[in-house]
Amino acid sequence: MDDKSKTRQSLRQNLLEQLTRNELEGDELRQIVASSAAIADFFDDYLVNEIFAAIEPDELDWNAGYFDRQRKLAQNNFAEKRISHLIDVLEYLIRNDIAGFAKAPVTGRTEGTNTMNMQGYLPGANLARMVEQGVTSMVRSALINELENNRLEDNEINKAVAWTQERVADLFVDYEENSLAGKMNNDPSQWDADYYDLQTSYLNSNFAKVRFEHLITVRNSLRLHGVKGFEHIIIKPKTQPKPKSQTAPRPHSDASSHPQPGFLRIALMAGGALAVLAALVISLL
Repeated sequence: MDDKSKTRQSLRQNLLEQLTRNELEGDELRQIVASSAAIADFFDDYLVNEIFAAIEPDELDWNAGYFDRQRKLAQNNFAEKRISHLIDVLEYLIRNDIAGFAKAPVTGRTEGTNTMNMQGYLPGANLARMVEQGVTSMVRSALINELENNRLEDNEINKAVAWTQERVADLFVDYEENSLAGKMNNDPSQWDADYYDLQTSYLNSNFAKVRFEHLITVRNSLRLHGVKGFEHIIIKPKTQPKPKSQTAPRPHSDASSHPQPGFLRIALMAGGALAVLAALVISLL
C-alpha cells in the first residue's frame, strides 16, 4: 500500500471514528464529506444487496442499534450516501437525547496561535497522518523529516512545530545532557554538516524543544553558507504553452485547480479533530 492509499484509508477510518465521538457538528462533517468527494476513488458505489442493507429514510426506524448496523456496513461499503445518512441519523439521536449519543465537549480547538501567524499553513501529509494516529514517537520522526526537507524554509518548520505541539501534549521533553545527548555549541563558526548530524542524534535521544530549535538555526546557517546538502530546493511550476488561437479560455471544474477550498483552510485553523480531517483531505486533493 503506497502513501496515498494509506492516507486515504486513514481519512476513511477517521471519518467513521468521528461518527462515534460526537465531537464535531453535523455541518462540519458534511463539509468534510463534500470536500472528500473531489478525491478520486475515495467513496465506494452505494450497494444494496443481501449483504448491504438499504438505508431507512423514516426517522421512526432510527435508533442506536440502527446507527451501529449502518456504521458497520459503511466500513465495507464506504459510500457517500451511507456516510451522509449516518450524519443525519447521528444528529437525530443527539437531538432526541438517545443514551450514548450525548454531545462531546469540544477540545483542542484554537483560533490560531498567540506566538505565530499560522495563516495559510498546511501540514505535510505524513505529519498530519502521524498526528492523527497519535503515536508520539512517530510524530517526532515526522517532524524530523520536515527538518530534513530542503524544500521547506525555516518559518515553515517553525509553523510545523507550533501546529504539532498544539495537538500532541507530550511532543517535547525537558532538556537534559547525558551520554547519548551531549551539549549544544552556540558558536556558528564551529557548525558544519557533521555537527548537524551529531545534534540530530542527540535530538533523537532527548527530544527537547530547545534542541529542535537549535537544529533549525544550525540548518539555516549552513544553508546561508552554501554547505552541500543544505541548499534550498525550489520546485518551479511547469509552464503551459500559450494557445495559438485568441479564443477566450473555457472555464473548467478540475478539482486540482482548487486543491484547498476555503472551508478546509478555515478548518485547519480551528485545530483539533476537524483540522486533522481537513489536512488529510487536502493531502489527497
